[in-house]
Amino acid sequence: MPSVSPSRRRLVFATLSITMAFALGPGGTEAGCDAVASGLDIPTALIFSGGGAKGAWEAGVATALVRAGLPIRVAAGSSAGALNAAMLADGRLEKLEETWRTISRDRVYRLRSRVVLTGLLPGWLTVLGLGSASSLMDSRPLRELIVTSLDFERVRASELRAIVVATDLVRRETRVFDNAVLTPDVLLAAAALPGVFPPVEVDGRLLVDGGLTGRAPVLDALGSDRTLRRAIVLVSYATGEHGRAPTSVRRALEEAFETAMVHQIRRDTELARLKHPDVDVVSITPARAIDLRPLDFDPARTSDAFERGRADGAACVDRWTDDTRRPR
Repeated sequence: MPSVSPSRRRLVFATLSITMAFALGPGGTEAGCDAVASGLDIPTALIFSGGGAKGAWEAGVATALVRAGLPIRVAAGSSAGALNAAMLADGRLEKLEETWRTISRDRVYRLRSRVVLTGLLPGWLTVLGLGSASSLMDSRPLRELIVTSLDFERVRASELRAIVVATDLVRRETRVFDNAVLTPDVLLAAAALPGVFPPVEVDGRLLVDGGLTGRAPVLDALGSDRTLRRAIVLVSYATGEHGRAPTSVRRALEEAFETAMVHQIRRDTELARLKHPDVDVVSITPARAIDLRPLDFDPARTSDAFERGRADGAACVDRWTDDTRRPR
């Protein structure tokens, strides 16, 4: 066998690496798509699991699926996923993209002045002050974002059904809303993470983040329309993705929150498969980890996450199309 020079070997390896990168798409790995059991032309529910700023990736995936012509009849979500579901029912994909490409922290939240001043107090007085505060953040910017991003008349008239989930902390119950009763307060309540944002009064009840009881509201979506034959769950955590070692109280709380999210989404998805064996319940995950914390609202980073979501969604459609064309 003829010998190969080191320079020639390096060139071959570099060529292979570049070829594989193009074949596998952004990030160098394939998007995580569960195999589908049948064709793509069956009534479908799209489930947004939320995750704050990671909702940008979910919005990108949704955009790709809609533009590919998937027959999405229901969009369901909690937390940031509630906003995405409502905006999908609104029907203006360009508005959905613009919102996530331009979103920033000051358009979602700001620290309450009382919390800022409390932080200046010595020792135990800070603890007492924070303990009596209604929330850490002022959610009025988020309410304004909701109002300016959605046309509620379009949402109510939409043929696509939006399902939004919130939680009644006092009664410890799930509250489910659809297009007919969606309001800015409902969407604000669905994203009101306890302690971070204040609860929101809707119909005389104080409601908070729907993720407490239904992080991926697959069952609520499937229960709203018996003709659905597929549910696509968007999970903004890559397969095998790990957290970071907590180095502070904040990091520990963030890791605990995100760990709970991942397990809740898995539980909700598996429960839906168990209760609806006639429905094809599949999930889409990122090709690689989305380096965004739930409160990391930064236009450059959410814009990148949106674009990656769009690429992952398109890759899954291509894969599913190829799979369904193969003889069985």
